[in-house]
Amino acid sequence: MSEPVRIHLVTGGKYHDFDLARLVLLNLMAEDDRIRVRCADDFSGVGDLAGFAAVVLYTCDLMPLDEEAQALVDFVAAGGRLLALHGANAGLEFTDGPEIVASGVRIPGLVKPTAETVAPAFMDLLGSRFVAHLSAQTMHIHVEDADHPITRGLEDFTVTDEPYIAQPLCDYRTLLTARYKGEAPGYLLGQWDDDPPRPQLYVRSFGAGEVAYSPLGHACGRFDARPLMDEAPVVRGPWDGAAFKDLLRRCICWLAEAR
Repeated sequence: MSEPVRIHLVTGGKYHDFDLARLVLLNLMAEDDRIRVRCADDFSGVGDLAGFAAVVLYTCDLMPLDEEAQALVDFVAAGGRLLALHGANAGLEFTDGPEIVASGVRIPGLVKPTAETVAPAFMDLLGSRFVAHLSAQTMHIHVEDADHPITRGLEDFTVTDEPYIAQPLCDYRTLLTARYKGEAPGYLLGQWDDDPPRPQLYVRSFGAGEVAYSPLGHACGRFDARPLMDEAPVVRGPWDGAAFKDLLRRCICWLAEAR
């Protein structure tokens, strides 16, 4: 007898359009009639993942408690798969002024790189830690490794998104890359003059399971920048684009084959 593929979806945190991300992800998951999804807006449910094949995270500045991080570590180590998107590896802290406007959003100071003390076990599981991002721009995404189920048959594509700078925390297999350099407005580390191929999707093995992380996927709704500002410019980023949806669909198919 067939069993459903259960996925635990967490969308929540700060300064992003989590409703948009949740809607798109659920619609894509609904294309596979094996998948059943449990939705959450924090990490409180990750201690109960018995019977689940995978976890998907679209979060920003939302960190698990120590016991929640350990539950995720145990889940993946036992054979589960984890897909983390965009700001999942970002813990935000500002300098003490001055107030500035960056990318149309008013912030109380410069954004510091995510500290090493922020959810270390969780960051180690994800495999990288957010540092900064450049202004949203058109990015050429290059298929670095086409010999993986997610990228097999995928061609290079473009998206309009935030180019992320992250600190790697482990060895991983890079599937997609992009090159960019320049100013990161609003960030303490605000100038990036080097131009290496930066990971846009990587996978790593962790125990009997696997982790995939992509920094792509920025979106911000009209009221999502509160309390920094009452109303913000609406940004849908790559979420309406066929290329990004195709990438997400491929990631979901990969998740569904867990265990």
